[in-house]
Amino acid sequence: MALPAPLSSLTHQAGRIVQSAGRTAAIYAALTLMGFIGAGFLIAAAFIWLAALTDPLIASLIMAALFLLVAAIWLAILMARHERIKLERRSSAANTALVASSISLADAGLRILSRARGPMFLPAAATLFAAWYISRGGDRDE
Repeated sequence: MALPAPLSSLTHQAGRIVQSAGRTAAIYAALTLMGFIGAGFLIAAAFIWLAALTDPLIASLIMAALFLLVAAIWLAILMARHERIKLERRSSAANTALVASSISLADAGLRILSRARGPMFLPAAATLFAAWYISRGGDRDE
């Protein structure tokens, strides 16, 4: 059973997009593999050069120290980035809680004000204003 023209066109276009994404991913994978092979040959050449200048054991120790240093630097960068992300998440959660409590307070305030009539309106409004002012805390934009 053939699909209607708009659906057929849509599925054909989606198929082309998926094929294009697959081709792009394959190209990037091949480029990454070629980069790793090239880096491996550069490391082997550096080891051979160091071994020619010094003893092979000394050359391997130098290369090991170099790789451990690079790994330590990467680890320090990742740990600092993780801490920054954790602080951003904590700040985002605090902001979300602040917005939720403000909405809850506004909803409660509207309910109280809608029920307060006559002489009870002004005390209810003053109480809500005071609660809002106190809940602002130290987040004043001065």
